[in-house]
Amino acid sequence: YTGANVFGYNLAGDYTNNLTVRYLTTTALNCSNMSGTELRFRRWLGVERTDRATVEVSNNGTTWTTLWTNPTGANVSEAAWSQQTYDISAVADGSATVYLRWGMGPTDGGVTYPGWNLDDVELWGVVPVVPSDFNGDGLVNLGDYAIFSGCLSGPGGGLGAGCLCVDLDGDGDVDLGDFAAFEASMPGS
Repeated sequence: YTGANVFGYNLAGDYTNNLTVRYLTTTALNCSNMSGTELRFRRWLGVERTDRATVEVSNNGTTWTTLWTNPTGANVSEAAWSQQTYDISAVADGSATVYLRWGMGPTDGGVTYPGWNLDDVELWGVVPVVPSDFNGDGLVNLGDYAIFSGCLSGPGGGLGAGCLCVDLDGDGDVDLGDFAAFEASMPGS
């Protein structure tokens, strides 16, 4: 869909007959600061009516919640990319280890289809705004100070690329006025 690469079961043909279930699984994703979390992705899917394709989520890598499975008795034979959105908030919100996986199989000995083609996988959610958290990790710490110090321009010095969020007093530059606001947001201030 976007760019030159996608995840696909078999980009040169179909999945095989009598396939045991196979998964494409993400590494652990940190959703500890998120609420209202959604999984969004593009798919181009082909699966025969008696074969199985699934989308699942877990917050421990062991217990999985099925978000979607193809309907029994109906072939899925898409002719274009489609946007998919799933609410994963019940499993993902506030969890530091969220896993997603797409399953292909089991399949029977009959007809085969292309299986999964996936692209543009995204997690969407609400992240609380923490003043002076310039790197978005939910904390105000030395990582944010490094970003702040890289944007210092002095009075009337203007804003460098990526420094608008560091102009805490909104006067068009990054100087001691902004440093005072940054310092006030540090833990223990």
